[in-house]
Amino acid sequence: MAAHNELGKWGECKAAEFLREKGLYIRHIDWRDKHRDLDIVAIDAEMTTIHVVEVKTRSTAIYGEPEESIDLEKKNNIIKATARYLRAYHLEHLAVQYDTISVVGTPETECKIIYKEKAFTTLDSYLFYEQRRKQAWYRRRHRPGTWG
Repeated sequence: MAAHNELGKWGECKAAEFLREKGLYIRHIDWRDKHRDLDIVAIDAEMTTIHVVEVKTRSTAIYGEPEESIDLEKKNNIIKATARYLRAYHLEHLAVQYDTISVVGTPETECKIIYKEKAFTTLDSYLFYEQRRKQAWYRRRHRPGTWG
């Protein structure tokens, strides 16, 4: 396994420990649906809210905070995978919350964990498609040999 994959797995384990300490029950770690995945799926103690947690791990924060690398396309994929997850386990009746956890450090050093609750919403999926629509319009409008 590549070093960055090992670091990512370690970060997911640290994030899962952190969530357990906050009182969440971990349902799945690294759940996969075809080419999409959910890093951590947890449920709160009242069994009313599913927490879908995207974990980003970096050895240092020299290039910025890890969660800054979650773009609209990644958020859209997480939202789609969550819909598949909820259908697969018949959990459509529960509320869904999208969180992020940034883990900065390595197994040999201390790590810093930053937990952001409600980091994004399903509105980000709409924004992703709006962005794609505008890009397609721009490409059609500015094709070489058209409109001047």
